[in-house]
Amino acid sequence: MARINPFKPTAGMNPPELIGRDEILDDFIEALENGPGAPDRLLRVSGVRGVGKTVLLNALGDVAREYGFHVVDVAANAGFCDRILGALARNREVSSLSISPSIPGVSLDSVGISKSATQLGQAMYEASRNGGLLITLDEIQDAPLDEMRELGNEIQLLVRQGANVAFAFAGFPASVDGVVMGETLTFLQRAKHVELKRLMDFEVGDSFEETMVRAGKSVAPGVADALTAAATGYPFMVQLVGYYTWQSASRRGSDAVESCDAEKGIATARRSFDSMMIEPALRHVSGKQLEYLSAMARCGFGLVASGDIAREMGVDSTSVSTYRRRLVDAALIEAPSSGMVSFAIPYMREYLLEHVRE
Repeated sequence: MARINPFKPTAGMNPPELIGRDEILDDFIEALENGPGAPDRLLRVSGVRGVGKTVLLNALGDVAREYGFHVVDVAANAGFCDRILGALARNREVSSLSISPSIPGVSLDSVGISKSATQLGQAMYEASRNGGLLITLDEIQDAPLDEMRELGNEIQLLVRQGANVAFAFAGFPASVDGVVMGETLTFLQRAKHVELKRLMDFEVGDSFEETMVRAGKSVAPGVADALTAAATGYPFMVQLVGYYTWQSASRRGSDAVESCDAEKGIATARRSFDSMMIEPALRHVSGKQLEYLSAMARCGFGLVASGDIAREMGVDSTSVSTYRRRLVDAALIEAPSSGMVSFAIPYMREYLLEHVRE
């Protein structure tokens, strides 16, 4: 009988095992148990593409549902406040809510507030009274400021009222920092910051072997090590190499994952990663930004000095600062120390060296 592939390399899809996030989830569970006011009920999650931000938000939602919370998951593109209100209205426990132009404890005579904001706040308040409310907001870099301000104000009011509410939002590092540093959203600065990094090799290797064995296949010596090296600690790549390696063994009709399967799986995963992650990430960069990235790729592995990139481009170092900043904001490169940068996405350097002329 064919065994179902346990790996899920689809954006936002929950993997068979959430690696390396146990402490975050444990803190969130304790926050729900400790009631309103617990700091881990307000979370700002940052990280580059493919590092597992959406998956973590999904996991937080699963935990909250187990505790009887209403969970509303939305992407932060335009109209998300209306989508939150619509989701709450569809819930049977709040669908009969009578919307009035007031919020408990707030007078419209003293506070200017829109009708839509009033409705959103009232619906959120009622949901928090009927089991609790968690709102997760993904892709914060796409959030219109006025809607972010509206939602932030409503959540702040609920927190002040001691309501049973939790809120988690996620996005690129620069975008998350930009939201909380805004003058009108200072309340969100107090949200606990969770920065998602690449996974530890020992966690990844153990997970590969345990996942495959649990799903019904044995794993030959050396396979987990090869897959771990190819994944580079990058959660999305973990799922890709696991998926295609499993598929290779299944196509051979084998219940044992061998080195030949790992070799084929890694090669297929690399091609898929280029088309699913790297090419979409590069699609909207400007010509000069692409020139910067290509020069950076030619400067070698690991950390690269900004001055070296400028010399490779044949320009003064001050003239590339704008490109550098925009690429950091887009989470394509990281700047871990002054004057130094590195690629945020694995295999980006190799892709640029191979395809730059294209």
